[in-house]
Amino acid sequence: MGIITKKLQNIGISALENYSFLLTELIAGQPGIYALYKGDDLYYLGKAVNLKRRLSQHLKDRHYKKWDKFSLFIVNNEKHIDDLESLLVTVCEPKGNRQHPRGKAVNLENDFKKRIDTYRQEQDALLFGRKQAAHPRKTIPLQAIYKNKKYTAKLLSNGNVVLNKHVFSSPSAAGRFITGKTSNNGLLFWKVKDKKGNIVPLKKIL
Repeated sequence: MGIITKKLQNIGISALENYSFLLTELIAGQPGIYALYKGDDLYYLGKAVNLKRRLSQHLKDRHYKKWDKFSLFIVNNEKHIDDLESLLVTVCEPKGNRQHPRGKAVNLENDFKKRIDTYRQEQDALLFGRKQAAHPRKTIPLQAIYKNKKYTAKLLSNGNVVLNKHVFSSPSAAGRFITGKTSNNGLLFWKVKDKKGNIVPLKKIL
């Protein structure tokens, strides 16, 4: 069974005004998401644990006369309506919604920005450090130990990392794949052999 179990779409406001009792019989206080329209334009989106009662309230509140049609979508579990409302209002941006409801989803914007910054720093190190790199080979063997397991990979001259036939855009991206964590400094996570055969962080030879 999907999240949305029943729906009623593009119903004129007069049907709600004149046959409210029949709508009550039909949906019997069920929870869900509703939409109010002015002509063909979406005006307002909302949630309700009792859809019929909430729609009736909009016949008297600040939204009255700003809409002439409605749609409603019944959900199978009340716990879903907060996230559904947040998603729909954020995507559709109805002009009647003064505020965007807060959903429970984690905002990835800051993490995405951090990954971009890390990637740029790594590319700078590879581009500008490559001329003076202590390692002359086209590819650099990498190794790392995480949770008592050893991993090996190759750093290519273009900055990509090949790990188990997968290609990653940077040492940090490959490190994040292994650890499953949102942050990883690949220049420290990965180790290499220097000219003396010592195991050192990748950063040491770039």
